[in-house]
Amino acid sequence: MQLKERIRQTLAGIRWFFEDMQQVNRDKATGIIDYEIQQMENIFSLLVCGSFIGMASPPVHLTLQLLPVMEREVIQLFNSVTTARDALGELSEMLGEP
Repeated sequence: MQLKERIRQTLAGIRWFFEDMQQVNRDKATGIIDYEIQQMENIFSLLVCGSFIGMASPPVHLTLQLLPVMEREVIQLFNSVTTARDALGELSEMLGEP
């Protein structure tokens, strides 16, 4: 009787461990997706506003029409320039230690 109870407790502990690991992996995956979206918004902002820094970009009249819609992206673009973040460093920090 006692052996069955110990086996049941051990299996419950293992199940609890793997449920926690699954939640941690979901949280990391969500963080990575958020980071990728942020980087894609930065790239989009650079592509649209590239004429301001000398990059090839869409026609200026199209860029000026998109600027009111891109307020958040432009603010994010200026913030990323001022902080000069290391994208690879941020991604490895998000993944954590192996």
